[in-house]
Amino acid sequence: MKLNITLREFSSITHGTIHGLDLDAVIDGVVYDSRLIQSGEGKVFFALNGKFRKGNDFISDAYKNGVRFFVVNKEAQLSQNDVTYLIVKDPLEALIKLAKHHRSKFDIPIITIVGTHGKTIVKEWLGILLGEKYQVVKSPKSYNSKLGVAMSILELSRDTEIAIFEASITEEGEGALFQKLLNPSHGILTHTGDKYDHNFRNKDDKKKEYLQLFQNAKKVFYESESFDDLFKGDNYVKVQISSFTKELQKLGFTQVIKKVNASICLKVVLYFKVNVALEKGTLPDLAMRLESFDGVENSIILNDTYSFDLDSLETSLQYLSSIEKGEKRIVLLPQMDNSNNKGILELLKKYQIDNYHFIKSKSDINFSLSDSIILVVGGKDSNMNKISAQLKLKQHRTKIEINLNAIRKNIHLVKDRLSSDTKCLIMVKANAYGCGLIKVGRYIEKIGADYLGVAYPDEGVTLRKNGVKCPILVLNTGIDDFQDCINYHLEPSVYSLSILDEFVKMLIANEIKGFPIHLKVDTGMKRLGIHPIEVEKFITILKSQPEISLKGVYSHFAESDNIENPKFTETQLERFLEVCSKISERVSGSFIRHISNSEGALNFPKGQLDMVRLGLVVYGISNNRKINSDLRSVIKWSSQVAQVKTVKKGDTVGYGRAYIAKNEMNIAIIPVGYADGFRRSLGNGKGSIFINGQVFYTVGNVCMDMVIVDISNENIRPGDFVEIIGEHQSLSQFATLLDTIPYEVLTSLSDRVHRNYIIN
Repeated sequence: MKLNITLREFSSITHGTIHGLDLDAVIDGVVYDSRLIQSGEGKVFFALNGKFRKGNDFISDAYKNGVRFFVVNKEAQLSQNDVTYLIVKDPLEALIKLAKHHRSKFDIPIITIVGTHGKTIVKEWLGILLGEKYQVVKSPKSYNSKLGVAMSILELSRDTEIAIFEASITEEGEGALFQKLLNPSHGILTHTGDKYDHNFRNKDDKKKEYLQLFQNAKKVFYESESFDDLFKGDNYVKVQISSFTKELQKLGFTQVIKKVNASICLKVVLYFKVNVALEKGTLPDLAMRLESFDGVENSIILNDTYSFDLDSLETSLQYLSSIEKGEKRIVLLPQMDNSNNKGILELLKKYQIDNYHFIKSKSDINFSLSDSIILVVGGKDSNMNKISAQLKLKQHRTKIEINLNAIRKNIHLVKDRLSSDTKCLIMVKANAYGCGLIKVGRYIEKIGADYLGVAYPDEGVTLRKNGVKCPILVLNTGIDDFQDCINYHLEPSVYSLSILDEFVKMLIANEIKGFPIHLKVDTGMKRLGIHPIEVEKFITILKSQPEISLKGVYSHFAESDNIENPKFTETQLERFLEVCSKISERVSGSFIRHISNSEGALNFPKGQLDMVRLGLVVYGISNNRKINSDLRSVIKWSSQVAQVKTVKKGDTVGYGRAYIAKNEMNIAIIPVGYADGFRRSLGNGKGSIFINGQVFYTVGNVCMDMVIVDISNENIRPGDFVEIIGEHQSLSQFATLLDTIPYEVLTSLSDRVHRNYIIN
């Protein structure tokens, strides 16, 4: 972005009060994340408050990176005399005012996309198609919040001919807000489900928000029949799949949702009179986000090969630069004419990337990748996606996709329902519920969680060895584990007086004083924990042993999801508070009180206290009706069809000849089995998978590495996409098939299944 406005103008636009130096100093860019600042010259830092952080806490970091202008809600204290503050009521509102002012300078088509699903894919596809004729600016990645929309608008420049922005309407009033901010000339409404319905009085009110957003739009494109009664007039264009049958065949789409999204894009492209030669791959399957996975030679691969321009490259380099310093970084780029390299080289220099290589194939990699973080970038026409796949440590067709962005959104969703002073401990035990301890643990620390929780010290040791520095609570500590807790600064749970005695002895032997511990109290769960009548003895030991320091006291609700009969939960809370009061009366200093798990935090606000421990809700599962529809799915489990066969009447299928074909039939063999987590109990028609969006059921017994499904007369081919858990079959639904709970499904997913990590 290149704003090119003076501080005086900036103050007038945002209605702020300036404290500082030269009012004629020029600002050309906005930053709000101190980790991503490469050069602070000419930049203004907006001190935005997040779920876990206060923006003012990062002013000094921004200053170290060269920023001298700050937008704050109160003057921060920096001893330097070359700092200028703009004091406003709310820095985010000030940023929105700046974006609104910037938008007013442009008289070009502004296409705004809304809906609960499909916004980003439609935006990216439109960018590809309209880019054949126009200079297009579009929202980076999934920037659709108030902050994201404001930052997207600031990317508009004199060269822009069409802008494509996505916006997320999640509550009443946002339709009007985004209308004033974006003033869209054209609108697109993608699929609308029941997401965020609880924030509106009824569905009609939610629809009216979309109507408000598009009140001045020349054309609005939509597909859903449910809006026919609302969208009346020549400016509303109904999109029908049947109008683009030939085009969709050329694109090779079989799934209905892809056909819908593509049809919307094609209708818009016709409106803007853009001619595009369509073929399979013109509109690629886009990850939309940075994909991360383990690579060869102990490397980590960051795959961003769906789009390649300077904006997308800079976004990827920003993320690469935010990773902990000291890591070896390599950037792999597609080979191209030297005339196209200037802007790329400038960005690589800006982000201090010295180790970069322009390559055509994997054979060009004649240098070491060992222990590196490797960013692979390139467009759909390059060979870079293939190269990225070749660098994977595990080359399996079956994979699990972990959406780290969904984890962040789920945490924030719960955080919104907590007291502002309540801390969050995020559980990452059992390999982060099967999602990957190291990657998930590091990511959760990065987004600002107060604590991590593990079951055993070895999990905490692994996190420490991989750079995690935040406090870690160990729930189950044995005598043999004490030294690891000491060596790696892990905070142990003390659940018996005998364990406490042994730990004190170990601390004395190590000549350590004031080591933090958490006391576990059994208030009715009848698992680990001291009985409330033992608290007096604990207090005596605590006061007499300087080796230990009480960091926290906690317990665990037995049935916090039972809101119909909350009596036992309320009794547990009363017992716990009595214990905490008794300790507070006798012991100097404060300690963290925590008893609520995910369901407890949501169902019993009184039990939130000083900290809550969030588990399965982080990974997208909750029994709470108010939040369940808004939670993001974190995992997708998929595979590909390995082979298709015709089975004659009377033939048998699989081990034990458990299935006998009643008629001639076709079967598909999928490379996933009980060794991966697809249990034997799902055989013989009890389990289901989806191929190209259509459900198929198992035949015969599930094998260790394979499962067989009846595909009847459907046109299924080897290589077709197979969904085990995902859009059509959720984690909860899959758990129901297994007659178990989502916890068990997640923690039973085999390590041999390759995991891809999606990062916004």
